[in-house]
This record gives sequence, C-alpha cells and structure tokens, in this order.
Amino acid sequence: MISIEQYAELCAAMADTAGDVNRENAIAAAQGVSADVWAASKAGYTAKMSDPNDMGRTAMAFMPLYQAAQARARGGKAPCTLEFYTKVHAHMALRKDVLGNQMNHHLVLAEFGTHHQAWLECEGYWTPIVGAPEILGQPNPRFDPTQAQQFRVLMQQECDVINGITR
Repeated sequence: MISIEQYAELCAAMADTAGDVNRENAIAAAQGVSADVWAASKAGYTAKMSDPNDMGRTAMAFMPLYQAAQARARGGKAPCTLEFYTKVHAHMALRKDVLGNQMNHHLVLAEFGTHHQAWLECEGYWTPIVGAPEILGQPNPRFDPTQAQQFRVLMQQECDVINGITR
C-alpha cells in the first residue's frame, strides 16, 4: 500500500476520472504505482476511512493532504468563484422537487454545469474561508471576515431569488 501522502496526491490527480478505472490506472502508472498497488491502496484507505473503529483519524489525516494536493494542481487558484459557490450552495439548500422534497444535489450540480467531485473541491476551499472564525474552539486560520460578509450578502440575494422575494 502507498503512503497516505501519495494516496492524496493521486486522488487529486484523479479528480476528473469519474471512477474510470482505466484512467485511474494510467495516472497511477505515470506516478510509478502499479494498477494492483493502486487498487489495494484505494480499497485499504477507503476501508480505513469508513471504519468506525478508526474514529475518523485516517480521514482527518487525509483531508489536509488532499486539499493541499488539489491546491497545487490548481496552481493555488480557487476552484470556483465565491459567487458560483454561493449560488450552488443556496440552490442545494433551498430547492425543492415537484413533490416538495429537497432537490437531489446531483441534479442541482448538473444544472450549474458541474459534478460532485468538482463541488467537493469548491466546498472544501470556500467553507473554511466563509464559515466560522473558530473550529472546535480553535482559531480557523483560513477564515476571512471580508469574504464571509460577502458570502452572507450573496447568500441573502440568492435566497431571495429562489424564494421569489423582492427587496
């Protein structure tokens, strides 16, 4: 099994493969990882992150490595604009289907021309920036009060549009 650091790098490189095993294997091979080792590593890390006995330790170790690998792959740029993040976030939170149930998030993402993996990257980037100044009682170093205020303004505007409210 490969290291968790290499696993995070490969996962970031495979972000747009949509689970296509042949494409994943080609990316792994380009990094010197055989198809068998990649399959075993993917299964192993997935199992560890899903194991309640692990208590989230593996996932907590993986996520910052993965997010850093994603940022490097993007050249440090945001994966989406704050405006796009806010619009999709609002629609995912508020939209209802014809039966009055919360709309399937995959349908919302498709309407906005994106997919689940790309959304996770946007969410992972923007949530710490606009979320809360503290996380579990510790300062959130990524929190940006100016961006957080802009998010709240944009969110109110988008919620008004979705709910048909004119101010």
